Amino acid sequence: MINCKIRKNHKIWPLSVLLITVVMINCAKKPATIKGTVTDDEGALLAGAAVFSVPQRYKTLTDTKGAFVLDGIDPGQYSILVKYGDDSTLVNIGLVEPGEVFVTSIVLEKTPPPPPPPPEEKPKPKPKPKPKPKPKPKPEEPFVDPVLQNGEKVLLLASKEFFPKFEVESSDGLVWELKNVKTSKLKFKGGRMYEGYFSGPQPKYYETAARRCIYDKKLWIYTHGPEDTPANGREIYIAIPLELPGNVDIDSLVVFYCFPRFPEGVPPGSVKFRVVGETSTGGISILIDWQKVNHSSNGSFYKKMVPTRGDNRKLEYVSLEINSDGDAYWDAFLIRPLVYFSVR
Repeated sequence: MINCKIRKNHKIWPLSVLLITVVMINCAKKPATIKGTVTDDEGALLAGAAVFSVPQRYKTLTDTKGAFVLDGIDPGQYSILVKYGDDSTLVNIGLVEPGEVFVTSIVLEKTPPPPPPPPEEKPKPKPKPKPKPKPKPKPEEPFVDPVLQNGEKVLLLASKEFFPKFEVESSDGLVWELKNVKTSKLKFKGGRMYEGYFSGPQPKYYETAARRCIYDKKLWIYTHGPEDTPANGREIYIAIPLELPGNVDIDSLVVFYCFPRFPEGVPPGSVKFRVVGETSTGGISILIDWQKVNHSSNGSFYKKMVPTRGDNRKLEYVSLEINSDGDAYWDAFLIRPLVYFSVR
């Protein structure tokens, strides 16, 4: 009946439509409520937890019993975000109808503690770079004395073959021992020790009877007295066995001698020497009588030549006798004996 009336009465129809529209609009805007409780993951009620609607239009705190109420909210789709300390939980509750009182309970899950940081790896020490191998020094070409290259038949008594056979002693009863050392510079200018030396009881540089050395690009026997000499000086005897075969005759003996050139000043004093020969039959003769050489002849070379006759053509030993006058520090004397021979 009403519907009919409305259709017939044109004045009532618009009013009814308006009323229904207003009622529908008011119903759609009727606020809703979301309430509930918040507990932790062990079931204990949480007071003072912050509760937010998402979208974040509404917020509140839980009371002492862990309850919360979000009142007067617009209907729609919602999630609830709960924060408590460093922990938080987001729960989707879905559609909230107009005028609805939506009840929920939310469990706040504790954020697991962050895993402990991995132990600090100590930086591995960088491997030390391998030292570059030192370049090997070029092997020194073997030294050959010029007198041995001229093709003549000659014995150089300072050569390697003779030096180990030296029989060395001194006027005060000392016996000198052959030692081997590496090549090294000598103290005088232009000299280099070649190899080996005869040392006395005290292993000092100045307790040296004989060395092989290179000076003036030739081989020499270098003699040096000790720092402390007897009151009358010290005489050093160096006996050198020749060991020549029976078909060999000695033609001459040539001896060069000098003081090496020192860079410092020259003190007073002198050294004297002589050369004695011994034959295979035991005969002894003076080949070169005492020669005195002053220190003032620093760097000067001298030469003595003795032609051999008779039994001296069959020498078995040549002995060098060097006499220090007590000023041993400067008695660095060089002597170079050569024996020229022929073969029958």
